[in-house]
Amino acid sequence: MTTMKAMQLLGPRKTVLTEMPIPDTPVDGVLMKTRCVSICSTDISFFEGHLYPSQYPIVLGHEYLGEVVDIGPELDAAGHVGIGDRVVYWGQTDFGGFAEYRTLRPIFGGQVKEDVFWADRNFFDDQRAAAVKVPDGLSDLEASFIEPTTGALRSVLSNPPHVGDRVLILGTGPIGIIAGSVIKRLLAPNSIVSVDANAHRNRYAVEHFSQHAYLPEELIADVPDHSFDYVFDALPTVKVDDEEKDPRRIAMRKLKPRGRYVLYGASQEMQKFDTWLMLAKGINVVSAPFDVTSFPMHKTANVIEAAMNMLATGIVDGKKLLSTVCRFEDFDDLVKIFENYRFTPDLKTIVDFRR
Repeated sequence: MTTMKAMQLLGPRKTVLTEMPIPDTPVDGVLMKTRCVSICSTDISFFEGHLYPSQYPIVLGHEYLGEVVDIGPELDAAGHVGIGDRVVYWGQTDFGGFAEYRTLRPIFGGQVKEDVFWADRNFFDDQRAAAVKVPDGLSDLEASFIEPTTGALRSVLSNPPHVGDRVLILGTGPIGIIAGSVIKRLLAPNSIVSVDANAHRNRYAVEHFSQHAYLPEELIADVPDHSFDYVFDALPTVKVDDEEKDPRRIAMRKLKPRGRYVLYGASQEMQKFDTWLMLAKGINVVSAPFDVTSFPMHKTANVIEAAMNMLATGIVDGKKLLSTVCRFEDFDDLVKIFENYRFTPDLKTIVDFRR
């Protein structure tokens, strides 16, 4: 067999199922047969046109779980991975998951390697990706959450709340729920609440971590300004008619002076931040940088191991995060999931490649 099936994005909202050559194994990498890929809001942002590649077509999918079927002769894999092992990775601009096979040049925990290049989105990236071997006790579907847990954990570890902080999670999709779960269980907040316009996701938030899940209008009416020390913003692109009801401006009003606003959600569309509130209150807006000259990929290799352990021990509950499984061969259903993602009551959808 020399070809594989893949889902290509030809342009915003234009997808096709196509045949592509199976890639060659890198001399210092692995070839993996895809097992599961979970759909990320970043995939949806590319699909909708809020994020965009340097050129089309592109194969989306980066919350990836694969089985190693070939190892390059120059890969230092001893003690890390072998044929038949399951692997999850975390990369910056690396996609290609919605295909039956993909290659990877991995960095494992404890290794220090780099292959840096300038990405077209204004930061230095690494041709390698942080990777971890999935232990036998973690199912494929649960292991699919290692990648998003890694992303949330990078952000929280880079900018953790202080002990006793009053915490607001802004947006309770999977990343918001993972971040809230980690903060609640490990970082000793005074309180932790959340806000989301999706009532279904508010119910999930309460189930996982939130002491109270507000709708935006409830947060405006019921919570005084200057109530929180720390905001974790996991929202995607936001567009509202009334700027006073922009959730990011609302969150800044609810922050105390010198409060910390941690930005996670990525969009290449400009978002509105209230610069007057930032100045008046001295709000500290921070993030975990994509740029590998600031946060090297070999450090993320240690974070992905910690993320895997959080799922294995139940600090992050992968079983509760899963809502829907869609088989890759059901391509029409997969496209409908992309089209309706913003309105679904589901929390997380995993695309299953196994037969």
